[in-house]
Amino acid sequence: MGGRIARLHDGNPPPQLILAALDTLLAHEALRLSERNRRFLSFVVTQTVAGHSDRIKAYAIGVDVFGRDDSFDPGTDPIVRIEATRLRSALATYYETAGANVPVRIAIPPGSYVPSFTWHSSDTGPTESTPPVNTYQAASANADLPAIVIKNLTDRAVRLAAAHGDLFTETLIKRLATAGFRLFAMPSVERRAAAIAIGKLLLHPDETYALDIAVHPMSAGQRFSWCATDLRSGEIICSDFVDEAERDVPCASSIDTIAAQAAESVSKALGG
Repeated sequence: MGGRIARLHDGNPPPQLILAALDTLLAHEALRLSERNRRFLSFVVTQTVAGHSDRIKAYAIGVDVFGRDDSFDPGTDPIVRIEATRLRSALATYYETAGANVPVRIAIPPGSYVPSFTWHSSDTGPTESTPPVNTYQAASANADLPAIVIKNLTDRAVRLAAAHGDLFTETLIKRLATAGFRLFAMPSVERRAAAIAIGKLLLHPDETYALDIAVHPMSAGQRFSWCATDLRSGEIICSDFVDEAERDVPCASSIDTIAAQAAESVSKALGG
């Protein structure tokens, strides 16, 4: 929600999953990159997803990422080429080790600074000792309905918004589960086994949709928003929001009403 996201070529992972893969990659301690090369990776990926791959040139990277001044000349200062080589090597090592099972891979092809994004399938699945993925599934789950991967994007640092966001999420999950959808909560980066299980689910985007929900603080209250995305194409299926006046404490009844509206919107869009 907010901002234009480019459509990538058919067959590639959708933008939403690419950005999620980037976040996971940058947060992982096994990725052996300097802080500036993490900025390098973030810059080229976000520019590409935003539809600005034409801006990814050695000069722009040198100035915007590495802090060179306007006189920077990639022909005489090889910093971008050198760091791109290090970045490619670090990515290759990560995907051969800790990231061997991640479903969406990011690479910087030789001779270019524009990243590529590909699906990766693994024959190895979670073992019996793998912690279960967070789920909420009603006994009346409808096998004909798609699965939904839910991510709460509310800023946890904002106390009141986080409290509203938790109540909104819980109520929306309960209503969608009652409608018969199979639901999965996007796990934190630390829950690697659960993240891998979710990744395997996302390898079948014809059967799964993403639902981003958030509560945004505003000057006079809160904005409750939701956005369902088709993972096959990145197309937004439904997106809406409701503004609520500021309250000192979360009001469960009003949040229930907003969650009911969101659940109805999502269910109708996804055929529930």
